[in-house]
Amino acid sequence: MSRFVQGQAMWKSVVVVLALSTSGCLPIWQGKTMQEDIEALRAEQQAIISKSASEREELTAMVASAREDVAELREVLAEARELLQRNSADLGVEVAATREDLNNLRGTVEELDFRFMRMEQSLELFRRDVDLRFESGEAIKLPEDPDELRQFGDARLAEEDYLQARRAYERFLERHSDDARANEVRFQLGEAFFAESQWVSAIGEYQKVLEGSAPTSRQAQANLRIGQAFLQMGQCPNAEVFFETVVAEYPGSRSVAEARRGLEQARSGSCP
Repeated sequence: MSRFVQGQAMWKSVVVVLALSTSGCLPIWQGKTMQEDIEALRAEQQAIISKSASEREELTAMVASAREDVAELREVLAEARELLQRNSADLGVEVAATREDLNNLRGTVEELDFRFMRMEQSLELFRRDVDLRFESGEAIKLPEDPDELRQFGDARLAEEDYLQARRAYERFLERHSDDARANEVRFQLGEAFFAESQWVSAIGEYQKVLEGSAPTSRQAQANLRIGQAFLQMGQCPNAEVFFETVVAEYPGSRSVAEARRGLEQARSGSCP
C-alpha cells in the first residue's frame, strides 16, 4: 500500500509558493510565512513517516512470528488427531489445550492485524490532510468557543467536508474534554471516520463512546456502527457480537431494525 506522495507533488507545491512570493503576487512576509508553514508540514510528515516505518516493521515481525506459531500448532493438532484416532484417549486433554493455544494465537494475530490497519489508515488520513493544506495554502481557522466549535464541526459533517469536521471535533475534545457534550462530539468524530470508510479509526472512537457514558441511545448507535464497520472489514463473527448487543440490550432503540438486518447478514457469512 502507498504511504506518502512526497516527490513531485510536494515539490510543485513549494515551487508555486516560492514563485508567488517572488513575483509580486504575494507580500514578502506572507510568502515567508507560507514557506515556513510548508517546511513545518514537511518536517512533521517526515517524522510521521520515520516513526510509522519503525512501527510497521515491528508489527510485521510480530504478525509473522505469531503466524508461524499458528502453523506449528496446527501441525501439532493434526498429529494429536491422528493419535486420537488410534484410540489414545489420554490425548483428549492435550488436544483441548492445543486448541485453546491455537485460538489464543489467532486472537493475537487478529489484534496485531487490527493495530496495523489502524496505523495504515491514520497515515493515509495524515497524508490527505497535508495534501489539502498544501493546496489551500493554509488551514481554515477554527472557532475557540465550544458551542461554535461543535456547530462548525456539525456543519462541515453535513456538508461532507470530513477533514474540517474532524479537525473541529478533535479540537473540541482536546480543549473541552470535561464538557458534558464531549461524548456526543466523540460519536460525531466516529461518524466522520465512518463516512470516509476509515473503519478502524471509526471503531476506536465508537469504543470510547461505549466506555465514556451510561447507557444511552448513542451507545446503541455506537454498537450498531461498530458492527457495521466490522461487517465492511469482512469480520462477520466480530460484527455479529455487536449486532447481538444492540438487539439484546437496547430492545427499544431505533437501531434494533438495522442491527437485525446486520445480524442476518453476518450470520450468513456474506461480509463484503
